Amino acid sequence: MGRTLIGIVLVVSAFAGIGVLGWYYAQDKVRSQKQTRLSASEIVIPPPPDWVSDRFVEEVLQSSGLHATGSILDKTLSQKLAEAFAAYPWVAKVEQVVPRYPSGAEVKLSYREPVALVEIPQRGMFPVDRNGVLLPAEYLSDTTSDRWSKHLIIQDITSMPLGSAGTPWGDPLVQTAAQLASELSDIAEPLKLVRIIPAIEVTPNGARISCRLKTSAGTEILWGSFVPNDPRTEAKGKKLWDLHEQFRSLDNVPAGFLPIDLSKE
Repeated sequence: MGRTLIGIVLVVSAFAGIGVLGWYYAQDKVRSQKQTRLSASEIVIPPPPDWVSDRFVEEVLQSSGLHATGSILDKTLSQKLAEAFAAYPWVAKVEQVVPRYPSGAEVKLSYREPVALVEIPQRGMFPVDRNGVLLPAEYLSDTTSDRWSKHLIIQDITSMPLGSAGTPWGDPLVQTAAQLASELSDIAEPLKLVRIIPAIEVTPNGARISCRLKTSAGTEILWGSFVPNDPRTEAKGKKLWDLHEQFRSLDNVPAGFLPIDLSKE
């Protein structure tokens, strides 16, 4: 009887010891999971421009679910973070993601920048970047800023965006005009350029996109065709600047020189 009792005590003690060890192990595991859980405050990114939300990183983690499941111990964390940031409308490209123990990461990325507003009658204005990618409408919600007036307006567009913010508009007219707006960003304000009107032009060599510009006073400039990295773009811009300097404004160019025709330059 005594031996039996001692055996029972030993068995109970052994299980109790295992239980205590298991409890400490579980505590350590839970503690480790909390320590290695991805934290928005520990994610380092390039300083965002003023049009990107202050909660940018938190929003990325929330929308991707990584706020609840992201762990520095996950071997696929870099890929998941890269995909999460790339899906954010204001991110143009994710270049690299480097996890940082215990709960952070360094994300190298570039941001999209608004270059023009697409005007759709009865629908409003839509911001786009230099590649004609639709940007979040919230960009124009700050009526106290100069965002409404600082960008060229793309006019005479009849299409609507094919997708949501962060995706291409899907219209070559928008894309071409946005690329031209980006090229003119340094001279548009001093020359009082406010509108770009792209259109399909049929020529003996086929169809192409041709653009016109307008100043705030309505002076028209026939820009002609445009393609990115065209050396003629710089020459045309210089011609406009020279006219501005000569007459102190494009709107003072004599009527005999109007419309200002750069299409043959």
